[in-house]
Amino acid sequence: MEYSEENLIAYLCKKVNKIGDTTAVAIADFYDCSLKNFRDSKKLLQYKNSKGESKLTMEQIIEIQTIIDEYLFDKSKSINGFWITVLIKDFVKNSISELKNTTLENLLINPFLVKAFGFDDHKEVVTFYFYQKITRSIVTSWGFTVEGLLLCSGGEKPALGGFDMKVKKKNINYQLQIKSSPNTMSIEQVRQLNSHIQNIKDKINNIPMLGMTYGTREQINSQIKTTLIGYPGSTLIGKELWDFIADENGYCQKILNWIDSIMKNEPTKFSDELELKKKLLVKDWETKYGIGRQSIEKVLLNYL
Repeated sequence: MEYSEENLIAYLCKKVNKIGDTTAVAIADFYDCSLKNFRDSKKLLQYKNSKGESKLTMEQIIEIQTIIDEYLFDKSKSINGFWITVLIKDFVKNSISELKNTTLENLLINPFLVKAFGFDDHKEVVTFYFYQKITRSIVTSWGFTVEGLLLCSGGEKPALGGFDMKVKKKNINYQLQIKSSPNTMSIEQVRQLNSHIQNIKDKINNIPMLGMTYGTREQINSQIKTTLIGYPGSTLIGKELWDFIADENGYCQKILNWIDSIMKNEPTKFSDELELKKKLLVKDWETKYGIGRQSIEKVLLNYL
């Protein structure tokens, strides 16, 4: 997806009940694909069909204004800044939604680990597997979000297979495969990246790189250090990656500050929701199975 004004207007409009792709794109066209124009939701009263009838209900128009106030509150931001706001806010919202929708039945409890860790309090079991489930879900969804953040910051979609984005500098295309952290690649994944590197025919105008969104060089795992072609020159990690993609020194800290300001006035704190849900799951466990070691043994029977 292109992170343009048109697509941002359409994306926000699709958050409204009963507004789909076609209508959202039409609304963006109605506003000449301009975020500045889009802020005037009252203009949608003039958005009518050939019979002079309004294409949107008053409820939909009010909802669009609410969305504008929530996501486009800082008029000083660039289009990329607005997209970053949207991506971060929606990531947190979706994470909280995933958290709230978690039930005891969603927890995949490994009876062997329960025994190995010596859990004899049902609260320990619930806490461990609840945090495990939420962490895995968040890590997966963050991967998509962080790719969007990098594309908003100066990256482009690549034409070469095996890479996630490219950055063009002085007629050279830096082809980047992106990993979240410095220790998530297995030896097989490094070998696969090496294969993609070797398949690049034009190695003068296309330079392959591995980018890691956070961490330090000391934290890069041994598989990368000993196996990746061109290491360490073929890697960018943490602020090196962000500053390189944005072509701006200090950009990494800038985007961290942006995220901090974006979430500063959010009414819902993820940590509060996490603690509340854990308590609700413990209470549900006690209602269904009882307490203590006896309740654990009862639950483990469902996993064997």
